[in-house]
Amino acid sequence: MLGRVADNIFWLSRYIERVSNTARLIEASSYLNLDFKINHEEQWVPLIEISGNLNEFKNNYDGCCRNEVLHWLIYNENYEDSLRCCLIKARDLAASLREYLSIEIFQEINNLLSLVPKKHFNQVPSYHYIFDICEGVKRSNMLISGIMIKNMERGIGFNFWAIGEFLERSDNISRLLNVNYFYLLPEVEYIGTSVEDLQWSAILQSIDAREAYYRRFSVIDSKNIIEMIINDESFPRSIYFCLTSAKKCIFEITQNQLSSPYLKINLLCEDLKNISSEKIIESGLHEFIDNLQIRINDINLDIFQTFCDPRHY
Repeated sequence: MLGRVADNIFWLSRYIERVSNTARLIEASSYLNLDFKINHEEQWVPLIEISGNLNEFKNNYDGCCRNEVLHWLIYNENYEDSLRCCLIKARDLAASLREYLSIEIFQEINNLLSLVPKKHFNQVPSYHYIFDICEGVKRSNMLISGIMIKNMERGIGFNFWAIGEFLERSDNISRLLNVNYFYLLPEVEYIGTSVEDLQWSAILQSIDAREAYYRRFSVIDSKNIIEMIINDESFPRSIYFCLTSAKKCIFEITQNQLSSPYLKINLLCEDLKNISSEKIIESGLHEFIDNLQIRINDINLDIFQTFCDPRHY
């Protein structure tokens, strides 16, 4: 397979997964907004800070209220990680991969894009409609993943799709944890109260983990939640599970030969396996997530340089 084709499959998968995870971030923050009814500016600024694009956001809007933040994250075609921008890029990439993808994938990507039409920031709809968009995006993402699993042959293309999906998910799950960090840290008096429980419950719901969590644990506990989301070996949306799954795909691409991306992701998996939730909290959840995202980004770059960069051929 050409490196260009593999890279397009990898990024198509990442964009589809990214819109789902961005929808989860928006959904989690919206639930927290409705639950606690804090000033809008205080509620929405952390969501922009997590993306690392606060300065770019301020260059495009005069304020940081609900409508401006949601327009930035959902509808703004000039923001590269907005739902609409990612879906446009996904549509264009899919068009270049017609011989590798089924017609159902194209149809579902177009259906996704129709959920997010062009809108001015003064036209951002109510919470009820925002929740409908988020739910539609999540369901469509699961449908596309199901189609790929059912229809795509287990070759190099499938493995690049899976790597993109797993790496994007692990990165975005860590950002979702940061939502809770930014809400909790300024309000130290809420720690250990029912307010904290509601916040953690919203996070669990946003990653479809609440039922699985309650089947395993009887009460909300931050240490158990962090361990389940970061370290768990069996929960399919945990960071460790995603990274180990991506590692297996890299190993298959290289036909069981060691490669630089494999060694880096294997080392990261070992570090996650050997660190407890207590240690993460003690060292600082925010700092841990920052370091994790740096290492995931380094793995992403190494995958491109090793498998897709034409200068290496």
